[in-house]
Amino acid sequence: MHRRVVFTATMALMVIMLFSQSHQTSYAQTSIEFSGTVTNGTAGADVPVNLQVTLQFQSDTSEVIERVTLTFDDGTFRFVNLPPQGNLGYVVSTTYLSVEYTNRMLGEPLVGPLEVTIYELTNNFSVLYLLDDTLALTSADKKTRQIEVLEAVKIRNSSDRTFQTDVQTDGPMNLLRFTLPEGATDLDVETSLPGGHILQVNLGFALTTPIPPGEHDILYVYRAPYSGSTLAYEPHFPMGVAAYRVMIPEGLARVVSPEMLTAASATVGDRTFVMLESENIPAGERVRFVMTDLPQPSLMQRAEKIGKSDGFQRALLPAVAGLVFVGLLGFTLVRRRRASADMVDGDDTIHDELIVAIATLDERFEAGDVEEEAYKQQRAALIARAQTEG
Repeated sequence: MHRRVVFTATMALMVIMLFSQSHQTSYAQTSIEFSGTVTNGTAGADVPVNLQVTLQFQSDTSEVIERVTLTFDDGTFRFVNLPPQGNLGYVVSTTYLSVEYTNRMLGEPLVGPLEVTIYELTNNFSVLYLLDDTLALTSADKKTRQIEVLEAVKIRNSSDRTFQTDVQTDGPMNLLRFTLPEGATDLDVETSLPGGHILQVNLGFALTTPIPPGEHDILYVYRAPYSGSTLAYEPHFPMGVAAYRVMIPEGLARVVSPEMLTAASATVGDRTFVMLESENIPAGERVRFVMTDLPQPSLMQRAEKIGKSDGFQRALLPAVAGLVFVGLLGFTLVRRRRASADMVDGDDTIHDELIVAIATLDERFEAGDVEEEAYKQQRAALIARAQTEG
């Protein structure tokens, strides 16, 4: 009897141990950990303690998982008890000095450690430089006498600090500005830069987006009207640009410029583009070119009523041609914004309208349309309102 009790107790203990090991193994298979480090890329700067870090990924049950943790004293962070990853890819982000820094690991397993770099801020506009600006005419509508244009820009921040627009500066506001032809409409902008807004100003548009160190891509499309069969354009380069190109499809139009040289033609998909190029354009300079022999409407088309705002719907770009062109330039665009009044809400809209007013006033002052004393007074009043609304 005693042996039977001992045997039964032993068997029960073994079952408990096996169950416990099985449970631990099962738990280990359904729970993972992920770690990383936040570093400060600005020379001599430290990483703040208790910086919030967010992790997002998809679990094996297709649930979108979002977890938040804080950094330790040494900048490291750790996520525990995470469910198994489903689709490959994850996003880790943190916000420092109101700027979001993100690592998007597309197609990657959730395996650390991962490094996220933050930076101190600068409002020094001279750290920005355009490496490349390519303007491509994609189509011309002879009925409405409008062209469609795709413009691709690569910008570099050469410093070890994130550039941030300073609204309170005494001189002209250091917005990241891009000129557009007169009468341009239907602007759409895509960029690899996080955050910020697009503001339409008198001479084009501006970005309030923070610009971290390194190279970044901006892609925008728009329509512009032409008169007769000609369109003259004189883009302005506040930052200067290493290489500026104009690409025109063969047979669609001609392009001439006193400052630009003819470069080798380029083939995109099944289309061949004639290309003009200008290099090392200094900051503040302009380049003039003229598109000629643009398509004209027939006599019957001229008699029709065209261009009504409520009946003219724009198709962005032919998908295939757009993708091919973007692929040619090697762009990775991750966020899209539309330059219209509905892109922001509430107080942000009011604040952005005030920034546009400041930028417009700066342009008028630079053009000599406003006396210096009146400029200073109006600007101070607008800045005070922007600070209140912001």
